Amino acid sequence: MAIEDIFKALEEQADAEIEEILRVAKLQAKTIEQEAREEADRITQARVASADEAVRIRVAKTVNAARMESRRNLAAVRDQAVDRVFAEAATKLAALRGTPEYEGVFKALTAEALTGADGECELLVAPPDEALARTVAGELGIACTVAPALETIGGLAVSLHEGRVMRRNTFESRLAKVRGLAQAKVAEVLTS
Repeated sequence: MAIEDIFKALEEQADAEIEEILRVAKLQAKTIEQEAREEADRITQARVASADEAVRIRVAKTVNAARMESRRNLAAVRDQAVDRVFAEAATKLAALRGTPEYEGVFKALTAEALTGADGECELLVAPPDEALARTVAGELGIACTVAPALETIGGLAVSLHEGRVMRRNTFESRLAKVRGLAQAKVAEVLTS
């Protein structure tokens, strides 16, 4: 019986050790499972955050591209509007030639271009303005030669100091001066 008691005690001890091993194994398995879930959650959150950041970057790029396209379109509209206005102004100014108003404007442009001029000068005009230029020069009391060698819709250029100084006072040069200001004002109005 003593041997049976020893076997029984060994069996109980083995059962107890097996139960303890199983209990520890289950506890370790539970801990491993929990750590695996936490790691999976961290990985998932990291991937979601990464995807979220990628989407934010893509959206920002798309929005910026749309803004740039909008600015380009706005600039094109602005430029077309300014081009159209200046083309209409040039057409109206060109239509002045041969009118009494043009004679007064031509005289004022000539006087302005000759302000402070000294020495010999040459008035460069469009062929249709040659006779008017001679008349205006006589009225202003200036001794300049007149050369009908300028392509312009109106106005003149004055050559001074043997061609070293050129003063342009044409409708085109006047329009070019105000064009930059007009574009800036139009841009200001459109972006406000």
